[in-house]
Amino acid sequence: MTQTSPPHNPGSNNTEDRKSEMKQTQDLDVGATFLHGTIEHLEVDSREARSVLRKIDMFLLPVLAFTYMIQFLDKSCISYAALWGMVDDAHLVNDQYSWLTTIFYLGYMVGEFPINILFQKFDIAKTCGIFIILWGTTLLCMTAGHNFAGLATARLFLGILEAGVSPCFVLLTTMFYKRSEQPLRTCIWFSMNGVANILGGLIAYGIGHLHAALPAWKFPFIIFGSITVAWGIIFILVTPSNPTKARWLSDREKEIAVLRVVENETGMDNKTFKMEQVREALVDPRFWLINLHCLANTIPNGAVSAFAPLIVNGFGFTKFESTLLGMPSGASQVLALWISGYLATRFKGIRHFLMIGGLLVALLGGVLIFALPDSNRVGRLIGYYLLVGFSVNFVLSLTLLQSNVAGRTKKTMFASSFFVSYCVGNLIGPQLFFTREAPRYQSGFASMIVCFVVQIAIVVVMYTVNVRENKRRDLLNPNTSEDHQAAVVSLGLSDMTDAQNLHFRYVL
Repeated sequence: MTQTSPPHNPGSNNTEDRKSEMKQTQDLDVGATFLHGTIEHLEVDSREARSVLRKIDMFLLPVLAFTYMIQFLDKSCISYAALWGMVDDAHLVNDQYSWLTTIFYLGYMVGEFPINILFQKFDIAKTCGIFIILWGTTLLCMTAGHNFAGLATARLFLGILEAGVSPCFVLLTTMFYKRSEQPLRTCIWFSMNGVANILGGLIAYGIGHLHAALPAWKFPFIIFGSITVAWGIIFILVTPSNPTKARWLSDREKEIAVLRVVENETGMDNKTFKMEQVREALVDPRFWLINLHCLANTIPNGAVSAFAPLIVNGFGFTKFESTLLGMPSGASQVLALWISGYLATRFKGIRHFLMIGGLLVALLGGVLIFALPDSNRVGRLIGYYLLVGFSVNFVLSLTLLQSNVAGRTKKTMFASSFFVSYCVGNLIGPQLFFTREAPRYQSGFASMIVCFVVQIAIVVVMYTVNVRENKRRDLLNPNTSEDHQAAVVSLGLSDMTDAQNLHFRYVL
């Protein structure tokens, strides 16, 4: 694989030439400006390249995984607090508890675009680390809440501060891993939601047995908030914003890490915000399809995240039983994500089919919960465990966003709007679980079933659009020329969008 370097003309004093040179340099990303020409050829599957991949997995992946786990614990520990007396102590009435979940996603939605623009302008890892420290501090402040207004204010700021984590991890995964490697790694760090369910259940179970002067419902905020603040400091110290900043890679390994991901043709990073890429994103049908898909996916997610212990409790189990019985759901999620991530990495062209498979499993779970009578609490519990199928669908849609969007600003638009849709869905979901319908929540589970069916239809359309565009590009610009590899390198470091680069093929 031949590498490229930024254009340079040291002998030119012409103003127009300098402007042109500056524009060309801006079109390149940080990977191109780092390469020094020491590596003339790289086999992406060579022993040396595999060694760099193992090093990235060893140093980066655990950081992403642990951070995602504590983020999930932080935003969902309110459900454990509710189980141990927060609702009564804070005098929450009617749908105020639902609104505590909803207002988190309002804050998340408000913070999404501004934070992602900050990520493009500044060091993404250090900026993310600062936000981690701030949201841990906010979580600690939840212990001072004694009414709806105080708790709602803290939840609003918690949502704003957590808004950047998922987009940050999407971008970091894109910068460090090839497209074929992204599904498994994304599924691994996202599966920490399931691990968090298990650990959170154990911690919540232990908290329920505490006998202290402080109310039991405040302990989740104290425990998770303290861990988060400490971890934010560590995150800043150890996390690189791209391969060129990884202190645990040698200079040669950094160049190899950059060249490994050139074949993605999605770029690495570029600090110039480009309005033409914003306009391109808004007219791209994939932009609207993936946002509609995310909206339909996260309506069920918002409900399950907010009501998980209460849903299981409503099947007829005690509070202690509900806490423990929620843990297998986390284990099922981890297993489903790791299997689907491995299959998507191992076999080409099956991501959309795996998404449909996950939705069919979730659809079966929703139907079991909705249709089975109260007396069949085991059957309804099994249905609850099957709902994890929609997590597979969500994570694989994230990998499509990583793999199928090129151009740094366009990627920012896709990621930001995707997580705005994520917020809107999570805003809607809890509001469909009406207190008057407890414990069956008929409207909530009926809406889940509808959302699963809608998602299946959208995935079919997404697949069709990408297949047709790939075939069109094969006819216009077949990837068989001798200079194809050189073109891939040049285009992969140019900050061109997927629409501009006819060498680009969409992952299926």
